[in-house]
Amino acid sequence: MKRIIKLMLISLLILSIASIANASDTGITIEKQTVKISMSEKGLLVEENALFTNIGTEKATSVKLWIQQGIQDVKILAVESGEYLTPIITGNIRECNLTQYNLTLETGDSLDLILTYTLPTNTENFEKTIKYDASSLSVTFNDELLYQVQKVQSESSFSLRLYKPTEAPLSITYIVIIFLLVVVLITSTLLLLRKQRSKAKRLIVESEETLTTKKTLLLSLLKDLEKQHRSKTVSDDTYNKLKEEYKQQAVDAMKKLEDLK
Repeated sequence: MKRIIKLMLISLLILSIASIANASDTGITIEKQTVKISMSEKGLLVEENALFTNIGTEKATSVKLWIQQGIQDVKILAVESGEYLTPIITGNIRECNLTQYNLTLETGDSLDLILTYTLPTNTENFEKTIKYDASSLSVTFNDELLYQVQKVQSESSFSLRLYKPTEAPLSITYIVIIFLLVVVLITSTLLLLRKQRSKAKRLIVESEETLTTKKTLLLSLLKDLEKQHRSKTVSDDTYNKLKEEYKQQAVDAMKKLEDLK
């Protein structure tokens, strides 16, 4: 009895290996492929939608997908049938044997697949290799177009810079510098104009114009910082530190304005 069971298992294994060995993706092309990357609680959520078409003369029984390293929660959905495909993994390649799901492609047939997976939040570059000739390809990150190309050749590779999660954006750095220069310039000018009126006031009291300008600039800085943080281009530590600093300075400026009035 045990010998019969062993023989059956070996036969099933041989049939499975033979099925994989005979799988063919000859003639497969991609009519359109879109890649959407967005932020999620688990990391960077990637959704790839590709329409595979057999333009060859022979039946296609498999398709291959290339995915970069370090991914999690991989799912491959056949849109028309609603089935999730279980691929054979070889390095970066996921190969789906279509015969297991009665999805073989005759000449002219198409198969719409949706591939989803998650990348770590600190991923700086999105990498991709296209396994088949593609009519068009586009990549978006948080609904902003990063990359778009027509007529991609098979085995073409590219790497797209997403962001540096720990790097403060340049826009904030420039705003801070400009703000400091404006404050210094206005303060210096007012000190010179009031030099003959009162030395005490000149050294201690800030003018209403200076305080108003300072308050406006600080509120603008806070709005820009909030926007950058929502788009994940500013780390939580940098955001919290700058937010408290700008907020305190803005409150101080508003209190001084109230005192002047």
